[in-house]
Amino acid sequence: MANKPVLIAAAVVLVLSLGSLAVAGAAISSVEDDFQKITPYSYLSETSTSHEIKYVDDDGLGSAGFYILIEGETTDEDQDGLVDACVDFEFTVMDGSTDVTEQASEVDCTRDGATQLDGEFPDEGFIAVAKICDTYDDEGNGSEDVESCTIGTMYSVQANTGMMVFDSDSYYVDILGELGDFLGELFGGSCFGIIGLCCGVILLIVGLIMGGKQQPPVMMGGMPMNQGGMGYQAPVGQMQQQMQPPLVQQQAPIQPQQEATQAPSQVWDQS
Repeated sequence: MANKPVLIAAAVVLVLSLGSLAVAGAAISSVEDDFQKITPYSYLSETSTSHEIKYVDDDGLGSAGFYILIEGETTDEDQDGLVDACVDFEFTVMDGSTDVTEQASEVDCTRDGATQLDGEFPDEGFIAVAKICDTYDDEGNGSEDVESCTIGTMYSVQANTGMMVFDSDSYYVDILGELGDFLGELFGGSCFGIIGLCCGVILLIVGLIMGGKQQPPVMMGGMPMNQGGMGYQAPVGQMQQQMQPPLVQQQAPIQPQQEATQAPSQVWDQS
């Protein structure tokens, strides 16, 4: 007979495991919609010759900074290895009345530098002409010359032509946060679900193999019913009484009776 408590425990574990796998499946099905909500255009400003940016670093690990983007062609007519539109672009970064362009910004007019955001803005014709307040060391060994910006400071960026500002740090932080939530739901739900399924199956097998508590024999009319062919065994005292030999009454031997009368003696007639 199956063990009901073990089977109940196996059923509970299996139900919880299936629920965890359902959570992991829901996370997979919704991941595309969640990532589509985070679009780089939401972190891109309108085109203007003047912008104000505020430097923040909530986690204390540095910031990916702000990109300055312009519309233009990535041509190099003078063959100097630099994109002409980037070279012609002029801007300043002001901290109040102080020019901090050299300390707070970085310019990379190479073709690789000018097109490094093509993945975020494909087919838009945007050129990355500068980067401001990039205080995150991409190399991780202190070899990168990062910009110097003060947390909480509002910087003013001015240019000789229209430009856009892309807040790359906020964009990448939100992407990583969404990715972390997704991986947490995926691995947490799937790992618990798989382990739970294995444990549930084992408990199910054990419950089917293990017998439950056996019922005592039912007494009917003072005599137990024959359970599975097992004979009834009388109590020890009763068995001893039954095994004693019957008592034999001792009787005296029967003596042969004496003749009640003696044989008549012969009478001799002497006459």
